[in-house]
Amino acid sequence: MEVKYGKPCDFRLVSTYVPFATTILRAQVFVVVAWMGGVQIAAHVYTAGLLLVVYFDALFFGSVCSSCIGGHLLPICFVWLTQPVASAVAGDSDRADAQVAVNVFWVAAVHALLASYTFRRKFPATAVPILAANAAFVLARLSLASAPTAALEMHVRSAVFYVFVYTHFYIFQTRSQWDTATHACIGPHVGMHVFFVDAWVLGVSLGCTLFMCARVYLQNQAHHDSEDRVYEPVYAQERRTPPDTFVDANAEDMADLMQQLLAAKAGAGAGPSEV
Repeated sequence: MEVKYGKPCDFRLVSTYVPFATTILRAQVFVVVAWMGGVQIAAHVYTAGLLLVVYFDALFFGSVCSSCIGGHLLPICFVWLTQPVASAVAGDSDRADAQVAVNVFWVAAVHALLASYTFRRKFPATAVPILAANAAFVLARLSLASAPTAALEMHVRSAVFYVFVYTHFYIFQTRSQWDTATHACIGPHVGMHVFFVDAWVLGVSLGCTLFMCARVYLQNQAHHDSEDRVYEPVYAQERRTPPDTFVDANAEDMADLMQQLLAAKAGAGAGPSEV
């Protein structure tokens, strides 16, 4: 089962998770190939080979919505090719403080967007400033990076990245203030912090995301319950009312009315006979 833009995703169906799992599996295979392929290959050939893999992967899975909203394998390829070499200033305190500041501001900006979805508020920015701010955070974090990411850590972060992107798109798509295409476009970009922030900052980010998802779920449940109460059929209420209550309440009035009708009929029949 493949979900489409603008349509709700039924997470109760196991088949719904097949495109998700396929994309994550492709990402894991790509990380393995990228880690093993650069052993004895020239740098420019290695880069070209990874880009070709990403290109043909996007062509083959171009019609899969769950792969498109995650940017296919391009985000992982970008992060892998931009990894820094080990630096001698890795323990610089000023650099470490700057990294923490960038991480915190980046995650705060991302979750300000998610909070606007959750609390039904218009985010005071269009898609272009959001993408520009995200690119600035990426460049700032790359300039402060001092060590490459291990292959095992890249495996974990790539899986978390796609989960974050899917959550952003499918959970918050009904709360989006933009059109569907723009919402799908910013999905991979607002999830790029997963690859760059420190582990403890990433844990805080995931915790905030789970809290907002739970709030959206409770709001949806309350909305559906209120709709059921408002739109309950009137005849259903009438079926629950015992018919005897109406008979007992009007029995005396009906008896008086019948007596009046009989008296009027008797008076009308006696008139001509007396003449």
